[in-house]
Order: sequence, then C-alpha cells, then structure tokens
Amino acid sequence: MRNFSILLVLTTSLLQATGAWMFTGRTHPELKWHTIETEHYDVHYHEEIREIAVQGASIAEQVRPILMKQMGLDTLRRLDIVFTTEDEVLNGFAMPSNHTVIWVDQNDAALWVGDEKWLRTVLTHELQHLVYFNTIKTWLPEPMSSLVAGVPGWIVEGIAEYYTEKWRPFRYDISHKGHVIRNTVHKIQDPHNDGFSKSLYLADRFGDSTIVKILSERNKVGLLDFKESFKKHTGVKLKQFNEDWRRHMNTFFYGQRAQKERVEDIGKVHKLPLKRMATFDYFTDTLRVAMIGQLSKGQGDLSLVVATRDTAKENKEWKERVKKAEKKGDKPKKIKPRWKLKEYDHGVFGELMQNLDVSPDGKSIVYPKYRFGQKQSLLFDIWKLDIESKKKTLLTSSMRANYPKFSPDGKKIVFVAHENSTTQLYTMNMDGSDIKPLTRNEGDTQIITPMWRPDGKAIAFAQSDPDGFMDLHILELETGRVSQITESREGDFAPIWHPNGKKVSYTGLYDFTPNLYTHNIETGETIQNTDVGDVVIGASWNNETSFITAFTLKTTDSSRVVDINPSRVANKTELIMNTAFSSWRTKAPDHPIENIYPKKDVAIQSETPYKFYKHLSHLGSLILPDLKSFFLNSAFTDGMGRHLIAGLYFTDYDTVHAGMLQYSNNTGFPFTGSWGVNYYKNMLFTFQFYNRDQTPLLELFDGTSIWWKVPYNFGRSRVANHSIGISLDFMNRHAVAFEDSLDIFLTPESGKEGKISFSYTFKNQRFHKRNMFAPNQGYGLSMTHDMITSAVWGDLDYNKSSVEVFSNNKVGPFSLYTRGRYEKLSGDPLAQDTLGIFDIPNYYIAGAFVPGREYMSPRGFSGSRYGDQAFMGTLELRVPMIPVNIVEIIKIIQIGNPTVALISDFGNAWNDADELQDMILTTGAEFRFALSLARSPLFIFSFGWAQSPEKWGYDWDKYLKLNEGDIVDFGPKPYFQMTLINPF
Repeated sequence: MRNFSILLVLTTSLLQATGAWMFTGRTHPELKWHTIETEHYDVHYHEEIREIAVQGASIAEQVRPILMKQMGLDTLRRLDIVFTTEDEVLNGFAMPSNHTVIWVDQNDAALWVGDEKWLRTVLTHELQHLVYFNTIKTWLPEPMSSLVAGVPGWIVEGIAEYYTEKWRPFRYDISHKGHVIRNTVHKIQDPHNDGFSKSLYLADRFGDSTIVKILSERNKVGLLDFKESFKKHTGVKLKQFNEDWRRHMNTFFYGQRAQKERVEDIGKVHKLPLKRMATFDYFTDTLRVAMIGQLSKGQGDLSLVVATRDTAKENKEWKERVKKAEKKGDKPKKIKPRWKLKEYDHGVFGELMQNLDVSPDGKSIVYPKYRFGQKQSLLFDIWKLDIESKKKTLLTSSMRANYPKFSPDGKKIVFVAHENSTTQLYTMNMDGSDIKPLTRNEGDTQIITPMWRPDGKAIAFAQSDPDGFMDLHILELETGRVSQITESREGDFAPIWHPNGKKVSYTGLYDFTPNLYTHNIETGETIQNTDVGDVVIGASWNNETSFITAFTLKTTDSSRVVDINPSRVANKTELIMNTAFSSWRTKAPDHPIENIYPKKDVAIQSETPYKFYKHLSHLGSLILPDLKSFFLNSAFTDGMGRHLIAGLYFTDYDTVHAGMLQYSNNTGFPFTGSWGVNYYKNMLFTFQFYNRDQTPLLELFDGTSIWWKVPYNFGRSRVANHSIGISLDFMNRHAVAFEDSLDIFLTPESGKEGKISFSYTFKNQRFHKRNMFAPNQGYGLSMTHDMITSAVWGDLDYNKSSVEVFSNNKVGPFSLYTRGRYEKLSGDPLAQDTLGIFDIPNYYIAGAFVPGREYMSPRGFSGSRYGDQAFMGTLELRVPMIPVNIVEIIKIIQIGNPTVALISDFGNAWNDADELQDMILTTGAEFRFALSLARSPLFIFSFGWAQSPEKWGYDWDKYLKLNEGDIVDFGPKPYFQMTLINPF
C-alpha cells in the first residue's frame, strides 16, 4: 500500500496515550476524580484541588466568547478540561478530541508568565488550541484534515500565544536575542518560540482578520490548503514570509542592541570552566566553583560539577613561560586558569531556574532535584551533597521544594515549597530536621530566589502575589514582619545582599530585558547598574572582587559571566527605532483577553464523581482507500484521556482481512499501573529469518491478550527505572507456509497456545544523543518467563525463560559494551522456537528493536548447535561516533555517523542430559554507519570480519609465510548486517 511508512507513524500516534499520565507512565489511583459541569465545559479535577478547578471553570467561561470572536466562530461544542497536580510539570496540552489537560500548582511559572498567573495563562492558551481545532476542521476526520491542510507547527502554537499571552523576556525575547547573534533565527526548532514572533509579525503586518481568513478558507473540495490560502489572503508565499520575518527580527534586535551598553562596557568579562553552564556558586576559597550544566554536547540531562583550580599545573606553566620570555627578553604572557572538573550528580536541578548553594565552610552543596516522590509523583525536593564523601542526602520528602540557601553560619537552610498554588518560605536544619514555615501566604502566591542577609536575621526573596506582580520582599526573622521593597508590573527577582546588609542588588525585567539594579534599604533609593540590550542576570557576590557576578546572553557558549561594580550607574539611553520594525513586539489582538477574574462566580450546574463513559469523544481516524486495498484506523478516548478504545482494519479486497481492537485503561483501577485488552486477527505477527539464505518466516498470532504493567522508581535517580508486566494470552499461532530450504530448523508449525507471561525490566541509563550510536554509560537487567499450558487454553505445553544483562562503561575516549543472554526452553515447543547457537544474522530497527525473534548468532561463527538451554555473551570496544553525514537526501534521509568497534562474541547451547561442548568464541572488528530518518537512526549497519581466535592464529601464520606474488586465500569472510546498539 502507498505511503506505508506514513501509515505506520499515524497509526502508532492514534494508539498512544492522551492523558496526563503519559508524561511519567504513572496512573495515580489514589486520586479521586470529580466533574464540575458549567454552561459550556466539563471540568475534571481530583478533590484536593477543587478551589483551583472552580477558578479554572470561571476563567474558561469568561474567555470563551473572546476566543470564539478572535477566530470568527459562531458556535463551539462542549469542551473537557482536566486539572491535576499529580506531577510538578510546567505544561499543558490540548487534543483534537476537544479535551485539554493542565498541570496546576506551578511555582516557577510566576517568573515565566510575567504579570499574569499560571492558571489564567496556560488555560486560555490550551483553550485557544481547542478553538483552533474547531476552526480548521473539515469534513475529513482528524488527523487527516490537518495533514491535508499542512498548517505549520508555528501557526498552531504561535496564534495560541498571540491571542492569549503577551511577549515577554522568558517568552521568547531572551531566546530571540541569542538566536539573532548566533545567526540561527531561521533554525529555531521549538514552534512555540518562532511561532510567537511570527504570529505577532503576521498580525501586525496583515491584521487579525487575515489570520481568520487564512484558516477559514476552503478549496473546491471543502478542505483547507494552508499554503494556498496564505498566499491568497496575504499576497505573499509562505516561504517568502518566513524570510521576511527572519530579516525583520534581525533588523529589530540588532537595532536595539546597537543603542545599548555592551557587556564589555559594564564590567570585567570572564569565563567559568564549563562551556554549557546553567548556574554556579563560588566557594569562599576562590579556588573552587560549583556549577550546573552540560559536560558534553548532546547530553540530555544536567551535571552538578565542582571545578578546582589546578594551581600546580598553572605554576609549572608559568615557570616555563618565564624562562622562555627571559631568553627572548620578552614579558611572559598571563597563564589562563587550569581547572579540574568532577561530576557529583546528574539530573534536573530546578524548574525554570537551575540553582544550588555552597555551604559557608565549603564542605556541602544543597540543590533541588527532579525526582519521583510519594505516590510516584514527579516533583522537586532538596538534596545535600557532602563533597568529601560524595554522599547525597534527601532533606525534604515530596514537598515540591526548591531554591535552598545556607544561612551565613551554615546551621540552617531556607527553601521554598508549594501546595495548591500557594508557596511558603521554610527553614530546616542541615540534616533536614525541624522544618518550619516562615510565611503564612494565602491564595495564588509564589516565591522564588530567597537570599539570607549576611547577619542571618533577614531573608530577601521575590514574591508574586495574587495580582501577578513579582516584587522583592524582605522578611525579618525575629518579628516575622515582611516589607516590600520594589513595586512594578515587571518582574524583580534574584536578590543579592551586599556584605554590610544595607543594600540589595537584583535583576529587573524592564523593557523586556533583564538588567541589574541596586536598592538602598536605608534610603529607599534604587539605581540601575546596567542598560544592556542583551541579558544581565545577577548570580552571586564575588568576595574576591566585591563585585556582582552576573550571567550574560548565551551566544557561542553559556560560560561567559561579567563582574559588575554594584555602585555603577548605567549609561541609560532611550531606544529610537522606526515603529515599522518595533510595533510587532507590542501588537495586541483586536479582541484582547483582559479583565478576567479567577474568583468571579461561575454557575455550576452539577458536581459529580467522574464517569468516563459520559465523556467519550472521537480522537481521530485514518481512512486510506485505493484500488488495491483499504485501511481504517479509528480511536476514541474519554475526557481525561485515561481510557482509549481503538480499532484497525485492513483488506486487499481478496484474501487479506486483518483487524485489531484495543482497549487500554490508565486509571490505576482496580490496581495501580495500566492494563488493557487487545484482540488481533491477521494483524499481530513476528518476522524472523529461517535459514542461512535469510528467507523470512512470517508467523501470525490471532487471538486475545490481556495485559498489565506498572513502572516504579525509588526516587534517587529519575533514569533508574523498574517495570513489571503480566499478560494472559489466548493465541492461535499460524506459521505461513515455508517452502524454502530447512538447513537449520524443522518445518515451522502452527498451534493454539494459552500463555501466562511475567516480565521484569530494570534500566539505568542517562539520556544522551550518543546513546543512539555508541553509549558510554548505562546498564540494565531484563527477565521474562512464559508459561504455555493447555490447562489455560489451546493444545501446546512448554515453558520459556530468559535473562539478559548489559552495561556500557567509559574507557578513556572509548566505551566498553558488555551483554549476556541466557534462555531456557522446556516441554514441547513449536519447531520455530528451537533454542541454540545459529549462524543466522539478526535485523534491528534503530539499533535496538527486533520485531520478532533475536537469534544467538556469534559474528564469524558458521554452523549450528542445539539445546534446551543457551547462552551468549558479547564484548565490544566502541570508538566514539563521528557526527558527520556522508550523504544527505532532501534533508530527511542521512547516511553517516560512522564508527568502528572491536568485537568478541561467545556462547554455548546444551541439553541437561548431554555433555557440555567447548565454548564458541569469535573475535573481530566492524565498521558501522547509520541510515537515519530526520536525523534519528532507522538502521545501523556494520561491515566487518570475525572468526575464532584459532583461525586468526592460523591466518597469521599463513601471512608470515606469504611470499611476494602468492595468492591470498585465507582470512575471514566479510559480512554486512544490521547492528545492535542498545538491547532494551
């Protein structure tokens, strides 16, 4: 059938999760869900957050007519809204099934949203997506209608931002400044990012009505063709518009930058010893600095690193330079600092702002870290690292805690923690005991970046009150009195005390740009220290210079900081710019969303426990007919995305009639985890090479599978995950007639089997781009046991067990990969399940997935060895992948990322009653390269040579005896096959 690859992708997408649980795989059965029905919405929430849900319902009813007017809609169907705090996730999403899921109670959102509140911002954004889905719908079902329309992702996200939000520093003014300087504006990957500015520019240039016309246009067959509609209503091709936008952004931001202070003007610029740095803190001895950042490109998490000055190396280099300079009569050049970096932890160390703090004695570091906590909720807690022992101690338990800071005497730690959108300041002892609240906030209030006064008697912090304005406050610990020291719509945060405790420097987000300011506590006077056009965010007081070290804009790297004199007065200039280039940034919709009050009364028509069957809706359908075949895939989900019902049918109008029905339940009921029922007819199959000619055997599995699975994490590392699964299968196994040679196996058989399966998997592997090609870290264990018995169903009786382990270890610049597999088979299995060591190569998708049986097949081995038990091990010394594409076809298909490996395979197969034969052992080398689709490996191929050590020795002797002109008739036969990189 045509476009089969697209078909597979779309089918898979329809069968995937659609609820909040999909982010972690945790279903949270402890939550009791209810539904509030208002005039136009069904609002679903768990009972702990009813007040937030009612406020959300009020906001939704208030913004509905405005959202409809913005998009020119006269009618809008009833919508489902899900509010949850099951995880600490700064996000929300909307589905074409007319439901949206929103994580509420987000503390760091206070800095991100500007002068709004998270609930209002995220809810209106996601509701706009639902309005958009209803605007572009046609007679074709989703996702077919959207695929035909070809609406770019930046429109989908950008207009949601334009209609419901305001352009602001962290959304995405700061990001655009960096892209302009790096000349990568046209390469922005996130559609939220370029989509916001493109939509502002589009509306500013052509008007809101043009956006509505573009999305409402239908061609002669009643479908939306976005490119044609865009050209018709703007007079500009989409490609030209994108180029116009790129030039416009560059002109504006360079024009702004040219009129402001340079970073070099405001202080001394220097670099910290971590190229991809997110945050840092000085040690008091000035010879060390603690940092959070990435140690290598492609790293998917962050590293907590301590860098130590290598003064011995610096002194040695200095002496050598002095000697050379004396000989030449020159002045020796200054030595750059030499640093030794050591990683102590890894993960995510803050939500919007990564942060850490070094103790006054330099022995400990406290920091927040993303982890699985109570009830498997994903959240932030406070950890303490003892640097000498490397011991890490969890100080808080499932408190959603952040921003820890040691007191000046090192005896206490202040931090923030939040619950149901209300954040408080807390203190605790060094060991996490005696946790006490310092504030008594109420309502929608958030706190970030607390900082002790040097005398330890007061704490400065940034607080966003229910009005949405983030200002600086000071809490006097003795009296509990809180005073506000800044007041504006723009955000003020990151207070830094001066040593005398009489002044506070902070970062203010005025004119869309973070700059440094200093406030005199005694006089109330505030001075602006910097007026850059880029970014200056205060980070730490530098005891060595008595200056403030601040972050700068991330351009070539993120390690550049600047030391600023806090008494400096900025050379402030007002921007003079042609409004034709600047008006886009402040463009507001013709129908703005304003005067929205979360506490405005909303008419609740009913409030009941959640019933999923009352909220079922169509998720999507794919209908692909042609002259030779017909394909149908359709899925339905409930208003919370926790129940999924899907069906699939395919026929060639002749002999093939294949189908599948699927139901999955992700509520955690009746026990935790997810479960489901699948029915297959000519749809579930395995594929394996069945002889040395690599002739494939296709085997169909028709029947029903009932499955259950649950993931678990013990909370110390987010990447150390356990998974348990159980399934009960009633399958009719049908081996398609095999008429080729049977040089290894007997004729494949068919039969009915009732199977009970148990599985357990543990994997600990950090996210890194190199994992796709040559990982140098990670390990795992996988165990399965299948019990096939006619007592359950069918006519087959046998058992199969397997155990598999792997590990990757860094060896200098190389990685050492090890793997071991053990399988045992008993009873009367089918012929195609026979165990042993065979010289049949395997095939792997993406270097990891085998859509069928994986043979134990040592590379370079020829022959077969049978048994009811088999073992195979692998050792590989892998060279790092070279990130180069040798061939690239229309920027979609790439061939490249070459690497090499030294390999060794070993294994054996045996029966309990027979004498154990000698171990099979082969060694060799491989050259590897990847065939990638959209820069993700689809297949990894290897070209190599391997044979037994004895044969290598024999060939070496022949080589030594080789005379000039002799014919080389020895050596291993080369092979070309697919390669396994990650077992599971």
